Amino acid sequence: MGILTLDNPGRAASFSSEQQQLARTIAQHATLAIHNAYLSQEAHRERERARRLITRAQSLYTIAMAVNSNKDLPSILEIATQHLARGLNVEQACIALLEADQLSIISSNQHISPESNFSPPLTNLPRSLHAAIQGTPLFVPQQQTQGEEKRWFESLGLHHVMIMPLMAGEHTEAEKRHGNDQHRQHIPATEHAGHIHCVGFAFIDYPKKMRSPSQGHYAFAQDIATQCALAVEKARILAEAEQAVALATERANTLDAVFNAMTEGIIVLDMEGRIAINNNTATHFLGLPPDMRPPTIQLATFLQHQPIHSLRGQRIPPSDFPLARALRGEHVRGEYFVTRRADGTERAVEVNVEPLFDGEARQIGIVGAFRDATEQVRVDQRIRGALDTMLHAAEAVSGLTDTKEISHHVLTMSLKTLNCERGMVLLFDRDTQTFTPLLSLGFTEETKEQWLAEQAIWLAPDEGQYTSFRDQLLGGHVTLINAEQCLEQPNPFQTTMILAAPIIHNHNLQGLMLLDRSARLRKEKQPGGTRLLVNPAFNIWDMAVAEGIAQFAGLAIEQARWQQEVEIARMNAETMRRSNALKDEFLAITAHEFRTPLTVILAHSQMMGRILSRTEQIDPIVREKFHESITSIDVQTHQLTNIVNTFLEVTHLNRGQIALKLEAINLEDIVKQAVATHAATSSLHQISYAIEPYEHPYLVMGDKARLLQIFANLLQNAIKYSSHGGPINVILTQYTPSEDKPMIEVRVKDTGIGIPPDAQGRLFERFYRAPNTEGSNVRGVGLGLYVVAEFLRLHGGTIRVESTGIPGEGSCFIFTLPLIKQ
Repeated sequence: MGILTLDNPGRAASFSSEQQQLARTIAQHATLAIHNAYLSQEAHRERERARRLITRAQSLYTIAMAVNSNKDLPSILEIATQHLARGLNVEQACIALLEADQLSIISSNQHISPESNFSPPLTNLPRSLHAAIQGTPLFVPQQQTQGEEKRWFESLGLHHVMIMPLMAGEHTEAEKRHGNDQHRQHIPATEHAGHIHCVGFAFIDYPKKMRSPSQGHYAFAQDIATQCALAVEKARILAEAEQAVALATERANTLDAVFNAMTEGIIVLDMEGRIAINNNTATHFLGLPPDMRPPTIQLATFLQHQPIHSLRGQRIPPSDFPLARALRGEHVRGEYFVTRRADGTERAVEVNVEPLFDGEARQIGIVGAFRDATEQVRVDQRIRGALDTMLHAAEAVSGLTDTKEISHHVLTMSLKTLNCERGMVLLFDRDTQTFTPLLSLGFTEETKEQWLAEQAIWLAPDEGQYTSFRDQLLGGHVTLINAEQCLEQPNPFQTTMILAAPIIHNHNLQGLMLLDRSARLRKEKQPGGTRLLVNPAFNIWDMAVAEGIAQFAGLAIEQARWQQEVEIARMNAETMRRSNALKDEFLAITAHEFRTPLTVILAHSQMMGRILSRTEQIDPIVREKFHESITSIDVQTHQLTNIVNTFLEVTHLNRGQIALKLEAINLEDIVKQAVATHAATSSLHQISYAIEPYEHPYLVMGDKARLLQIFANLLQNAIKYSSHGGPINVILTQYTPSEDKPMIEVRVKDTGIGIPPDAQGRLFERFYRAPNTEGSNVRGVGLGLYVVAEFLRLHGGTIRVESTGIPGEGSCFIFTLPLIKQ
């Protein structure tokens, strides 16, 4: 520890042993004193170190508590900056955050010069970039900085700077295994996605008297930097969470808005029949309580207080409601019902139901989709009504020979179908080019004469009067007589609403059918004048139907004239031949003339579709309803076209113009194809086939298309007259009669209304329908079975029917075809 020296200047005597002992004792005491002094200094240093550690620990604790509190990030970094400067006993410290390679000062314990407001890119600060890449602190004396980095440090009031990167994230296993510093030598810390990365810096300015920071300073600054990095990460995570919550809320609100804005009603029921989810449209369709909050209401409870009806007006029991049946496992697709809305209007609704399953494929409920089908149902009903009118007209005038009687039937049906109060049929005289009344409905004698006098202005216009109406009629065009049709002249037709349909056959004008809705026009006095109120006028559909009926009337009248000539000539063979030919022509022309209104309907529906597609300023709900109506018109028009095609085939059969394309065909394939086609389109019937095994295949020499048509007509007949459903069976077998010519026998059996025994002998005649079909809703013209019988005759086959005539026991049609052996 040291040396104690004693000296007697000028004396040569040595120290005595006592003196030496005393010196040693004094040296030992000095050693103890020096050692005690060292211990005291060490204790003082340890106390100072402990105080600094406690102070720093308290600082770290304060910062950690701020990080875990609800304080915002700038406040946390401000607290960290103050403790950093105080703990390191420096005058200047600041924290800058890194965002998109730009540095910006967030907190500082001293005033910062306005020149530091610029945010330099990290790439322009090489020392800071090095610290960020390595992820380790760096001390940079003033003389070692240069360029933009030096200017920025000076603007912050920094000279000798400790650069402490704020490193966030977690170490990878490789980093833990090889050491952070070594691992980051080649991988920039700023690019460690999901691992250690730099989010900012703490800059500490050291005074000139301090040569460089100590290890303790580095450790303290790094601890505070870690807390700051945690605060930055926490702020980022919270911001992302808040953004995710906001986005989720926005999406939920959007989905809710879309769900409630859907034109289709959606409702979800659990397996107990409780309403779990429903949108506003479903509430509107079903009349659910507007303040209902699922699952507070049972479907059965609601249905007891909200009556639901079928399209025919029959009350649907709660147990038969489509949703209730779907809960019991039934497949519900495309069913209709009628409900009354809160405003008292009745709407037709289409419903489709699908089961709802959980993740383990267990059914937990059902989803029902509702669509407003009111317009579609109305169009369907109107088309069926018009079709019934044409079919009834065909039935009514069939066999009539009196022109007035034919006109009366046609005019009566037209007035009823087109909702007119009165009408008239005029005959046209080709020689005088004038119209004369034949009959009228809805007029008295006085009103008829007055009405005819009013119509003379366009029926027989004088010179200088409006002639366009008459010209159109003479040209064979259906014409609307009202003010809107003659805008270029003073209007004499303000109180007129008449539909004039020419009665034409073979381009020869025979007369006019006039349908009047003028009684629906009324005047209302208003200040400044009188306003004309117009109820719904004739539309394109009315015009097409009226044209078809009028042309049919022309054909019937022409046929009546021919029949009268036949009656007068009696035995004249030529007249008889022409009469028979006219009957066939009746069917052919009927089919051809029906095509004119059908073409008009299709053309106008397609035109409406094109206009609708080009028009953008239409409400989406209205656009959808128009599309549905146009589609329904197309479907019904094609159904009517099928009837027209049947008329043409009958004509060709009568004239011997049907040529079969014969080839060897396996009848099993025909049966399977026909049954599969009709089974897919009829949900009420179970259509099946059975083929008895034989050593010979079921080969026939026939026309595939005609054989398919035979089966189609018989199956459609079975479906049509089994309106309540039931099985329909097709059975194939082989037998050999006494002539030793093998035959194939086909049976088509249903459980429908049956055929009375006295009607079975005429069942395969043209236009014949059994009397028990008159009370049913099934319409027809009696040509389907006639076509079947004729096609079988051409194939060398026969057909008969077996039936008791008792409803429910059905009918069995049996036909045979020659079998060919290979």
